[in-house]
Amino acid sequence: MRIGAFEFTPGIWPTIGAAAMIALTVHLGSWQTDRGDEKQARQALLEARMGEPAVVVAGPVESADAILYRRVSATGHWVAEGQIFIDNQVFEGRAGFRVITPLRIEGGKEMLLVDRGWIERTAQYPKAPRVAVPEATALVTGVAVLPPRRYLELSNETIEGDVWQNLSIERYRSSTGRSVLPFIVVADTAAPGLIAVHERPDTGVARHREYSLTWYAFAATTLGLWLALNIRRAR
Repeated sequence: MRIGAFEFTPGIWPTIGAAAMIALTVHLGSWQTDRGDEKQARQALLEARMGEPAVVVAGPVESADAILYRRVSATGHWVAEGQIFIDNQVFEGRAGFRVITPLRIEGGKEMLLVDRGWIERTAQYPKAPRVAVPEATALVTGVAVLPPRRYLELSNETIEGDVWQNLSIERYRSSTGRSVLPFIVVADTAAPGLIAVHERPDTGVARHREYSLTWYAFAATTLGLWLALNIRRAR
């Protein structure tokens, strides 16, 4: 094909390869776009839940789905021997621990894991600092969340006494033998000596948008290269 002073002479195999690459990257871009749309709807749902009236937790909860990112309140007694410290938690550039303490719900056997706040590492590290656990009846209010995302575990020895590298509900149940509800509560007010941690839902919408743009850019680049490599000045 001649276009003015240039000829467009694409080869069959380069054309097939370029078409396959463009089809693949456009498909992946569309898939990431759809995932982003799904997560944006979920993000809106979770943010709306944070404005709903608080749920009183007074007994068993089978699934965290209906209560995730809802405001909750619970009354009970702290279980000091169940307190753990989640390591490698960074706050304003400083390394420390999230302090997780179980609350035995008043009138029942169930326990609720409560994130009571953040505390900085001390010279005793890798041991955790001492954090007192009150004995009086406690009223806890906060936001129901799932445990923080897992950090890289460099070995199978992820628990050293009360210091844990990562927390999951299943791991806590199996390691301690305690029956805990399928979510944790990030307390509104930090315990004395701790710094409050505030959680907001982030379903990763921005990441999917970035991925979709990247795949579409690959498709556009492939098309551009196919055109550029097959246009020559006519002899």
